[in-house]
Amino acid sequence: MIPDKAFFVNPKMVIGNAFHLDKNESNHATRVLRLNPGDEICLLDGFGMGYHAVIDIVGDKVSGTLKREYLEYGENPCSIILASALIKRDRFELLLEKATELGVTEIQPMIMERCVKRTLNIERCQKIVISSAKQCRRSRFPLLKEPLDLDTFLTHRNGKIICGHMNSEKTLSQLNLVSDDHITVLIGPEGDFTENEMEKMKDVGVLFFNLGERRLRAETAALNTLSVLNELLN
Repeated sequence: MIPDKAFFVNPKMVIGNAFHLDKNESNHATRVLRLNPGDEICLLDGFGMGYHAVIDIVGDKVSGTLKREYLEYGENPCSIILASALIKRDRFELLLEKATELGVTEIQPMIMERCVKRTLNIERCQKIVISSAKQCRRSRFPLLKEPLDLDTFLTHRNGKIICGHMNSEKTLSQLNLVSDDHITVLIGPEGDFTENEMEKMKDVGVLFFNLGERRLRAETAALNTLSVLNELLN
């Protein structure tokens, strides 16, 4: 069984059956967790590979030996992209953390007409995604992209786009999605989509669904959707 304590390992630092952790991960292993030679750990390379490893040497750079590798460790069989409108920082960061735990492969921040917040600290957000991926032991870290406006997003669309909207007559289960679909989940801002945005989405065949009669916050709607899709598609 793969160990609980997980660390990021740069794929370039895996050579044969040996590994080396960078300075930050080494510091966390030795000074925070107080690990020693002989301790077993989980390694995640962020590109789909997980490892069961044992530490041989501690110090400024921790190194050791790989015991077993796991392809796509902790990953869902389906590919889900979350395209979420920008919301207040603390709530968007919560969404990043939980969406990572729920298995999204890509996170596309969206700048919608009713967004109050229109910028994003990508570096800070990437750290949150990586930390969350390590905590839940995902071997493939979600790709976090720069914010896009709706027009650009729809122009470069790929696969099925499904969008949460209270006035939709269909639920997620009625969209007849399958795990082989390349699915993008589009979630609007607190003020919802404008009529102009709705028309643009309808024109390119976006599928709409509802999550019930309760009015949900944007991050709640996104996480609810991802949870249901995990049940339907996995």
